[in-house]
Amino acid sequence: MSGNGYRPSPEALLYSGKHSDLTLEIVEMLYASSTRSFVFAAIVASLLVYVQLDVVPLAVCLAWMTFFLIVYGLRKALVWVYKRTPVHAYPPGFWLNWFRALSGLCGIAWGLSGIFLFYPHDTAHQAFLTLALAGVCGGAVMAYATDKPTAYAFAGGLILLGLPRFFWGGNHFSMLMAVNLLLFILYVTIASFKLANRLRENIVLRIMAHESQEAINAMAQRQKLHIDHTPLAVIEWDVNFRVTSWNAAAEHIFGYPPSEAMGRHMSFIVPPDGQMMAQDIMSKLTHEAGGQHWQHDNVRRDGRVIHCEWFNTAIKNDQNRIIGFASLIQDETAYKKAQDEIERLAYFDALTNLPNRRLLMERLSQALNNSRSSHRIGGLMFIDLDNFKTLNDSRGHAFGDLLLKEVAARLLRAVRNHDTVARIGGDEFVLLLEDIGRDESAAIQTASQIAEKILADISLPFDLGNYKHQCSASIGICMFYRQGMHVEEVLKRADAAMYETKRAGRNNYRFFDESMLPVIDSRASLKNDLRFALSLGQFELYYQPQVDGELRTTGAEVLLRWHHPERGMVPPGEFIPLAEESGMIIPIGNWVLQQACMQLGKWSHHAKTSQLRLSVNVSAMQFGQADFVEQVRHALLESGCNEKLLVLELTESLVIQNIDDIVSKMQALKSIGVSLSMDDFGLGYSSLSLLLRLPLDSLKIDQSFVREIQDNAPKNDSAVIVQTIVAMGKNLGLDVIAEGIEEPYQQAFLEQVGCHAYQGYLYGRPSELSVFEHTL
Repeated sequence: MSGNGYRPSPEALLYSGKHSDLTLEIVEMLYASSTRSFVFAAIVASLLVYVQLDVVPLAVCLAWMTFFLIVYGLRKALVWVYKRTPVHAYPPGFWLNWFRALSGLCGIAWGLSGIFLFYPHDTAHQAFLTLALAGVCGGAVMAYATDKPTAYAFAGGLILLGLPRFFWGGNHFSMLMAVNLLLFILYVTIASFKLANRLRENIVLRIMAHESQEAINAMAQRQKLHIDHTPLAVIEWDVNFRVTSWNAAAEHIFGYPPSEAMGRHMSFIVPPDGQMMAQDIMSKLTHEAGGQHWQHDNVRRDGRVIHCEWFNTAIKNDQNRIIGFASLIQDETAYKKAQDEIERLAYFDALTNLPNRRLLMERLSQALNNSRSSHRIGGLMFIDLDNFKTLNDSRGHAFGDLLLKEVAARLLRAVRNHDTVARIGGDEFVLLLEDIGRDESAAIQTASQIAEKILADISLPFDLGNYKHQCSASIGICMFYRQGMHVEEVLKRADAAMYETKRAGRNNYRFFDESMLPVIDSRASLKNDLRFALSLGQFELYYQPQVDGELRTTGAEVLLRWHHPERGMVPPGEFIPLAEESGMIIPIGNWVLQQACMQLGKWSHHAKTSQLRLSVNVSAMQFGQADFVEQVRHALLESGCNEKLLVLELTESLVIQNIDDIVSKMQALKSIGVSLSMDDFGLGYSSLSLLLRLPLDSLKIDQSFVREIQDNAPKNDSAVIVQTIVAMGKNLGLDVIAEGIEEPYQQAFLEQVGCHAYQGYLYGRPSELSVFEHTL
C-alpha cells in the first residue's frame, strides 16, 4: 500500500501486464489443493451414502457414488498429468480451463445428490444432506476463492441441481433448510471473494517484486558489461580525486593496470599544465547541476602524450551528498591529428605545404588595405615553371611532384620571412611582397632583384632522385600602391605579365603595364567564345575508367573537353573558371548531366555496359539553382536510364554553404535514387559533424594525397590522411574511391588500408567514348 492509502484492485493488477504470471500462480494453487479437496469430498460422500442408505435404495446410492468417483477421478487424473508435464508445454490458461470444467462436473455431482439422495419423509436425513452440501460447498468455495469462475462452476452446479428438490419435493421444513443453505452458500461465496482479492493482490505484488529484483539484477549486470566492454574509459574518483574504479578501456587508453591505478590521484594521468584546470572543473561539479566537459592532453604510463575528451559528473548518495565523481574519457588523438591536418589543408597546399589560393587571397586583400593606409608599395609575382608538362608526361607525376617541392623550398629561401609564397595550382606559384618601399622606382628595383634571384635559383639543376633536371620559370609582376584594385584584378594583371614573359621566350620576368591589357582582353575573348561553344557543339565528354579491387571496370567519370575552332583543345583549367565567372557553368553543367544520362540509357540495352555507373561533377553554382533537383529528374526521365547508376560528385566547398538547403536538396536527390559522392575529399572543409548530416554514398580521396604515397617508405602525412579517410568512410557506412593512381604500389597501399575502388592513369587516361568502350 502506498503512502496515500491507494491499493490497486485485483482486476487492475490482473490486466497490468502480469496476467500470464498471475494465471500460472492461480493454477499452481488450485492444483496443489486438489488432493486435499478430493480426500475431504470422498469422506463426506461416504458418510452421506452411509447415512442415506437407511431411506434411499442401495442401487441409487451406488449409482450416485459411482458418478462421484468418476468425476473426481477425472480431476485427480488431470492433476496427475499436470504435475508430470513441463511447465511451458501448454499455456496456463489451458490447465485453468480444464480445472474449471471438471470442478463444474464435481459441483454437478454434489447437486445430483440433492436429487437422488433426498428423502422427503424424514427431516433428519434431509438435515444431514443439507449439512453435507453446506460443508462441501463452503469448503470448495474457500478452496477455489482465488479463481471466481471455478468457484462459480462448482457452486452453480450444486445449487442449480441440489436445491430445487428441497423446494418442490419436500415439506415446509425442507424449504427452510434450502433457504438457509442458499444463504450460507452466498455468504461464504461473498466472504471468500474478498479473501480472494487479497490473495490475488499478494500474488501480483510478489510477482512484481520478483520481476523488479530481476530487472535490478539484470540492469546491474548490463551496466557492468557495458563498463567492462565500452571503448570509453570509465573512471570513478573519491572526493579527493583518487581512483576508486578503473575499467578495461581506461587501462587500454592510459596503460595502467587497475592494480597500479587504484587509489592514485588524478595528477598521474593529467600533465602539470592541465591539473589546475582539471581540479577546477571537478570542483564545479560540487556546486553546479549537470556535468562538465573538457578536452586536454593526457599522459600515458609510457610517457606518450595523448589528447582526450572528458565527460564528468558527480556521484551522490541517497541524501544527495556528493561522495565522488565519475569520468567518461575518449582517446581523440588520432581523430584530432587527422582533423587538424584536414583543417590545415584548407589553407595550405598538401604537396608543398605552402599557402594555397584561399590563404593567398586573404593575405593579398590585407596587403592591399595596408598599402592604401600606409602609402607603401607592394608587389605580386606570378611564377610559372617552363615546360613542366613535358617533365610530367615523360617522367610521370612522381617526378613532377618532386620538382614542385624543390621549387617551393628554393622560393622560400629567396624571400624575406614576412613575404608569402603560395602555390595556387599545377606549376603556378605566387609570391606576395609587402612593404618594399615608398618610392616607386626603388620598389620596382627591389622586386626586380628578387625576381632575378628566383630565376637564378630555379635555373640551378634539381636532383630528382636519380635524375638531374634543368628548369626555368616565367614571372609576371604587378605592383600595387594606393590603387583601388581588387585582389582578383591584381592576380589577373600578374598573370597577364607572366604570359607576356612566356610569349617573349620564357625564363624571364615582366612587370605589368597597360600594353598587356590585350592579354586580359584575350581572356575576355575566350570567355565570349565560351558563350557560343555549347550551341556550336564544341564540347565533348571524355571518360576515365573507374575500377574495383579486381580491376573490373565499374564505370567512369565524365570529363568535359572544349574543341576551340582556332585555339584547339582548351585546357579545363582555363575555361572552367571562365564558365563559373560568366555563369555559363549552369547551362554547360546541365548539358553534361543530360549527355551522361543519355549515355547511361544507351548502355542499358547492352549486357556488357548495362551496370556501368557514370560520375558527373556538379559545380556549386549549378547545385545552387532552385530547380536543380527538377533538372536531374527531367534528365533521368528523358533518357530512361537507371537512376541508381548516376553519381553526382559534389565538392567540400559546396556543402559548407547554407548547409540546411544543401542537405534538403541532397535528400531530394537521394529520394529519386541518385547516388551522391563528395569529390576531392580531404582538401579542407568537412568536419565529422558535417559529414554525419550529409546523406552521402561515397567519398572520393583527392589525387594530391594519393600521389604522395611512397613505395617502400614509412607512412608520410598524406598516407596517414588517406588511411584516416578510408577508416572514417567505413565507420560512416560510406564507399571510398581514390583518384590519381598512377603506380601499382599506390594501389597496393590503398588495398591494404581497405580502399577497393580506384581511378587514375594506371587504369586509363580520359578518352573519347569509342576508345573507352573499346577497352571494356
